[in-house]
Amino acid sequence: MILQNDLCFINISIDTTYTVESTDNKPYDLVINPKHLRHNDMYKTFSVQIDLFSKVISIALIGDFYSYDKDCAVLEDKILTILQNDTVVQLDINDGAMINFKEFDCFGCNYGIYRVQNGYIIYGEIEIIMLDLNFDKKWSFSGKDIFVSMSEKKAFELCENSIKLHDFEGNFYEIDFSGKLISEV
Repeated sequence: MILQNDLCFINISIDTTYTVESTDNKPYDLVINPKHLRHNDMYKTFSVQIDLFSKVISIALIGDFYSYDKDCAVLEDKILTILQNDTVVQLDINDGAMINFKEFDCFGCNYGIYRVQNGYIIYGEIEIIMLDLNFDKKWSFSGKDIFVSMSEKKAFELCENSIKLHDFEGNFYEIDFSGKLISEV
């Protein structure tokens, strides 16, 4: 995933070669492991490259094995917010320091995080979750099946005033930003 603003250019990818507790890893400026995962745990490592145009900070962010790098982060001014399945980490882009870490309850895997007016929407396999600005869970919405589409229809679409969803069975849902069902087909 690539993000950028006037302050930086960020590239987040999966480092498939990183092994926790190994001395043979690619060198990183920082290794952040907020859940204290160990070598035998199931984990995935995000390689976070923050280019501040005057220097580059390289970070290994170790998190849940069921983490995806497609829509995993939000960049707001000097704060980078990264989703790794059921956890959110916030980093200061100036030095890469972790400024916030929060674990939240959910069912299934989470695919993406999106900034909305009063917090963050989490697109998950089984539920759509609203987190407030402190990453506390405000609501969740589930359908009849997983939010994955086998057709040309988008499984998850964040619109201006609503969220449109298609599940595996082809059911359609539209919810508002309070988690209330607007329509269902």
